[in-house]
Amino acid sequence: MAAGHGRLRPAQRALLEAFDALAAGGVTALTKPAEPFLACFAQERDSRGMLTELAQMRDAGQDVTFRPVTGQEVRSMEPVLTDRVGTAVQIFGQRYLNPPEFIQSLADAVRARGGRIIENSDVTDLRSASTDVHVTGPSGQQHRHDAAVIATGAVFGELAARFGVRRPVQAGRGYSFSVPVERMPAGPLYFPAQRVACTPLGDRLRVAGMMEFRRPADESDPRRIAAVVEAVRPLLAGVDVDDRRDEWVGSRPCTPDGLPLIGATAAERVFVAGGHGMWGVVLGPITGQLVAQAVLKGEVPAELAPFDPLR
Repeated sequence: MAAGHGRLRPAQRALLEAFDALAAGGVTALTKPAEPFLACFAQERDSRGMLTELAQMRDAGQDVTFRPVTGQEVRSMEPVLTDRVGTAVQIFGQRYLNPPEFIQSLADAVRARGGRIIENSDVTDLRSASTDVHVTGPSGQQHRHDAAVIATGAVFGELAARFGVRRPVQAGRGYSFSVPVERMPAGPLYFPAQRVACTPLGDRLRVAGMMEFRRPADESDPRRIAAVVEAVRPLLAGVDVDDRRDEWVGSRPCTPDGLPLIGATAAERVFVAGGHGMWGVVLGPITGQLVAQAVLKGEVPAELAPFDPLR
């Protein structure tokens, strides 16, 4: 575990600064301070694993500040929690965002700076030539570019494998929905034992969880939603988990070692950015910065060494 944290450390140090750089570049959907961010448990002994993990992260050089919180104190901090929550770990210095709002704002900023976004169009083929890259769309139309970055999520391998990227990427599907609340939590709530996270999203609470390994295009399984509902029902007060909207299943692109694939491939003009697992939004901005440096300057930043797609 400590070794994995060490390999991620160079990128993690600049995570929040990368979000700030996007804001300076015109992305108006800002991250919000998570005050508080609480990881909630039934009993004190259940929290020991997380406390040990956080201590290991701190010892590996990461800037991590946290403290255990008793059940009575945690419920006074966050009244939405029931007495089934006996203890929690408060983690400081965290932020959260509204993912749909953030992505739309990012797209708007790209267009405002002269970028072109082609929506609802699959890439069926990608070929690297000596002077450019040929990208083929579903109707056979071709676009030529100086370079291409493959960032196709859970279907990453369909295009990346031909350029020397052999490490598999598999869909680890997660489920989410939104529910109304009588009182919105002040910040995100995480229930590690249930593998469920709850995040304020506008005027509703987003509930997300589950890790299901199936093909990305498979239909959603209503049993998974039901399992998430029953996991959080006894933990939250004033939350109507039966009034669900925006039920959704999404595929997290997972690698066997849990590390993303970022950087140059065996083809000079083709780069990749994938395999981020559950950390796609978190690592997205810093990934963009690192890939841009590799594409525009023709050099591989030292931070990319652990994420070598040809490893």
